[in-house]
Amino acid sequence: MKTNKSRVSAILAAPRNAMRLVLFAATLFLASPGYGQQLSYHPFKKNIVKEKEIAAAITARLQQDVLNIRSNYKKEVAAIYKERADAIKERVEASELITDSAVTNYLDGLAKQIISGNSTLAHHNLRIYFSRTPWPNASSMGEGTIVFNVGLFSRLDNEAQVAFILCHELAHYLLNHGNNSIARYVETVNSTTFQTQLKEISKAEFSANKQLEQLALKIGFNSRRHSRAFEKEADSMALVLLKNTNYDLREASSCLALLDSIDKDKHAGKQALENQFNFAEYPFKKRWIENKTLSFTDNEKEKKEAKALADSLKTHPDCQLRIAYVEKELLQGKKNNTRKFQDQKKFETLQKLFEYEGLEYLFETDKISRCLFTCLQMLNAGDTHPYVLGLAGKCLTKIYTAQQQHSLSKIVSLPSPDFDEEYNNFLKLLQNVRLTELASIAYHFLQTHSTAGKSSEDFVAALIASKENAGKPEEKKEWINYYNSNFSNPKYKF
Repeated sequence: MKTNKSRVSAILAAPRNAMRLVLFAATLFLASPGYGQQLSYHPFKKNIVKEKEIAAAITARLQQDVLNIRSNYKKEVAAIYKERADAIKERVEASELITDSAVTNYLDGLAKQIISGNSTLAHHNLRIYFSRTPWPNASSMGEGTIVFNVGLFSRLDNEAQVAFILCHELAHYLLNHGNNSIARYVETVNSTTFQTQLKEISKAEFSANKQLEQLALKIGFNSRRHSRAFEKEADSMALVLLKNTNYDLREASSCLALLDSIDKDKHAGKQALENQFNFAEYPFKKRWIENKTLSFTDNEKEKKEAKALADSLKTHPDCQLRIAYVEKELLQGKKNNTRKFQDQKKFETLQKLFEYEGLEYLFETDKISRCLFTCLQMLNAGDTHPYVLGLAGKCLTKIYTAQQQHSLSKIVSLPSPDFDEEYNNFLKLLQNVRLTELASIAYHFLQTHSTAGKSSEDFVAALIASKENAGKPEEKKEWINYYNSNFSNPKYKF
């Protein structure tokens, strides 16, 4: 019985934890490539003063929002408001928000075009920033903070699509969807019906856990149905806001079409793993990705149910329905601007830099398996930028050390039904490969890319480590000499 009650608490906590929305921070150096040159990228510095200003603004907004609560459960609503504000500030303090002026000025310029054309936005204290996270999403936190993930920006076709997404998130804020969701959640979990259900489940001797899961799922689906209605409302208002700019309204429809399949990896491609880890002197071994004990769906019925659940939990649900609605709205409108860009060159430069910044975020936050996997996908797609090669080398070195120290689980995910087949195969490899095999993979991988990667200090350091781990002392010595001769103010000591 005690176990069941603790699970009840966990179920109740889950939706509140979901309110701990993501806000991200970092800084960025913009460099436009010359003709025939690779784009220059360096991990970006942060603006500590700006981060403190953002945190202070979030605190001030929290105090204002608490004073304005109109609910029979004011204490409970205020607690969730505080959780939300604390979660956002944690992300700010962790430098997950891009605060470099070159980037914030660009985003501010886009936002100003929307705000200047829509007087309803003029007096709101808004905070609109890029997040360093590579997941393709944008969020309105509900209290004036809007976050645009670099992983979404790098997947779009033009600035008109960026403007539509900003309008969509601004619409969520203007329509108070975030706070309305909190109020509805609090009323639901405090309702007599819900509390009665919890009591009945806690008394059950059998199937209590399953009943709790079903109840939690029901709350989630009910909330999602409401949020889907919110999406339609936000799309409608977004078109109104976007119409008052000089951006092409038709890009709203093309943007939604893109979002319909955006949960798939940008550089997804079959055989990426085998291509990158297959060498003439050390061929890829199929047993590295075999695991007969793993079966996430056992039959066709379960596969169908899993697909239905996945469809319902998409990052951007119901896109086809939303496209039909948006296109109907567009047909009724008279104004039709055609502008897709204000600054196409900066847009395209930022897109590429943001891909690398997303990788840097993964590495900094110890999501090493995802970081290395994404590097391999990019290499397989033809991106042999020294930064990508250097980061792949750093990941391999870190994974080797973690396996050696029996701490692999801290930086490498386990296979999961939530991941696609390609990533699960990669995770199986990291679980199956022996330490000596991992040393050989790293050695041959880095040796193969040594010409393209030798301008990267991180790559050369990883190459030297791989030669140490593979028992190649003479080659190691040669590369140490190269390192010492070619990198001033070295980060590494050998």
